[in-house]
Amino acid sequence: MMVEIIGTILLGLGLMFTGVQSLSSGLKQLSSRKFRKVATQVVSSRPRALLFGVGSGMIMQSTSAALMILASLITAGLLNVSQAIAILTGFSVGNTVLLFFVTLHIESAVAFIVGACGIALYFSKSDKYRNAFLIGMGLGLIFFGIEIMTAGVKPLRQETWFTGAMTFSINYPFLSIFAGVLLGFIAQSSTAVALVAIGLAKANILTGPQTFLFMYGAAIGSTLFKAMLGQGFRGTSQQLVRFVNMFNIFGATVFILLYYIEVYFHVPLVMALVNYITPGLEHQASIVFLLFNLTSAIFFTVINKPLTGWLSRKSPPSEAESLAQPKYLLDFKPEDPESGLELINMEQTREFEQIAAMFSTARENFEGADLVSRYEAFNTLSREVTDACGMVASMPMHQLTAKDHAYYQTRQAILGQIAESVTSGVTIIKNARDNVVLERLSNSCMESLDFFINLALETQKSNTIGDITMFKNLSSGNSPSMERVRKDYINSDVLISARDKGSMLDLTIITEKIIWLLNRLISLVPPELEQ
Repeated sequence: MMVEIIGTILLGLGLMFTGVQSLSSGLKQLSSRKFRKVATQVVSSRPRALLFGVGSGMIMQSTSAALMILASLITAGLLNVSQAIAILTGFSVGNTVLLFFVTLHIESAVAFIVGACGIALYFSKSDKYRNAFLIGMGLGLIFFGIEIMTAGVKPLRQETWFTGAMTFSINYPFLSIFAGVLLGFIAQSSTAVALVAIGLAKANILTGPQTFLFMYGAAIGSTLFKAMLGQGFRGTSQQLVRFVNMFNIFGATVFILLYYIEVYFHVPLVMALVNYITPGLEHQASIVFLLFNLTSAIFFTVINKPLTGWLSRKSPPSEAESLAQPKYLLDFKPEDPESGLELINMEQTREFEQIAAMFSTARENFEGADLVSRYEAFNTLSREVTDACGMVASMPMHQLTAKDHAYYQTRQAILGQIAESVTSGVTIIKNARDNVVLERLSNSCMESLDFFINLALETQKSNTIGDITMFKNLSSGNSPSMERVRKDYINSDVLISARDKGSMLDLTIITEKIIWLLNRLISLVPPELEQ
């Protein structure tokens, strides 16, 4: 009998958590791109940012996804931390809608929805429609999971040991808080744990106070998990993680204190309010969850300005974040392709400078953003420049402007290839330097590449036929510089192992590849020089 009860409870929990995951995944797929696009258009005022956060929270139901998207928008220079915090504040309030939804008694409709969505998922080939069906399936599984879990725990009320344990826990509120903390840490979602609390409340397993304390503890538990993950973040991303953690901790602290004041000092507060509004415990739990998030939202909206200043001092933007942010595209005007291309040109020069700076990470006693961080920053900036090129492509333009656009698009693709190759090259050089046999060659490759990439950068900036011709001659396959690289490899017969020979070959290949790509970039003559 007990095995059957435990199995039913686990089945209900499994279906519910699977539903939450399916719902979150489907909504993220449908909403994340629109979220990114709309977020940059509604932040002109804090009220609009808050309302957008509420609406997107109702739709996306995933604070973690919103946090990652907002962090990327800040890195791209499209939002500031204050605006992102306003959106996240509203997002937390919008997240509460799911709990109100699952308290509705629509079991028959849910059965129909789950069946129809399951069949449609099997036959559908379109990703767009599959995501919509996945959302329907997720909602249905949440309902079914709660109902099955409720049915599973009801027989426990007949067990003497269980009723004794529940009676004991009523007298010790911290046990309900601790249970919520534990489950919140495991589930990594206070919303998911709140759904469990509603299911247990429906089965009359938890009393009202226990249900509320369970949810408060879940907010602390999910925050502890995010705090651990936040140790790996830096700069503005860490600022957002800290805000989300502070949001939950503040709400949990305030509402736990209110509980003790209400119980021990007999002051009518939260429980008195929800008892006045509705007698249904599951509805009360939804209202308390809303009040919890709404209280924190109001508090952090009031202190938004000093909070963002404090967060900035505690977690200042990293060097890599500054490199990733566009400097000129912020002035991009979607109706002016000529000006847009000029801004793209200036950003591409910044990209080239960042590539050249990658070699500095291989210098001894180097202090600053490491190679991986610089490459990630380059890729972030590169995506913004590529998106800008795509926006220009959609504008009506003169034939000569179209030729300029084609040039910058090709140039952007080559810059991406050079950045990838330089990242690999610097890594190979650093590894080879640890080998005494290869130390001289690795240093030689390093200096050659550093020379060529800075010469290419100066050539692009000067943009004259004479400098372009000089660089092409120096970097051609028959140039003295390339002959010296090949000679070093040919004279490597003194190496005593095949492994050293292989490392030597890697050095030679990556050096030739980078120089070839630089030659290709410089050979890409701007349209104005062709005339």
